[in-house]
Amino acid sequence: MKKVEIALIIVVAITIGIIFSYSNGASRYGNFTEAFASTGKTFKIIGTLNKEIPVETPQANLVIFNMFDKQGKEVKVYLNETVQEHFNRSDQVVITGKADPDKNVFFATEHQAKCPSKYNDEK
Repeated sequence: MKKVEIALIIVVAITIGIIFSYSNGASRYGNFTEAFASTGKTFKIIGTLNKEIPVETPQANLVIFNMFDKQGKEVKVYLNETVQEHFNRSDQVVITGKADPDKNVFFATEHQAKCPSKYNDEK
């Protein structure tokens, strides 16, 4: 084999290794049951806020709320991020983070609140 061919094989092998390492660390969509069963893995959970329990903001960059996933399981969520002013009016929330089965809470590092009512035509 020529040196160029060997170099190309090495570059391809390194590229494949990088792709696999990023795909293993990527978050996946799931629910609270899956997240608690897969400790240490990052999940994106789609759900709704429990509006009967108020959203707490005990300090800057910490928001505590209860959320239902699409299967109806309710979990307390600790979000390490600030939220928009009308977060508690959101119809749907997507959070990204990891579950802690020992404390029975979900620690989120990112969120996205969806409020379709803001897109409705005003009458």
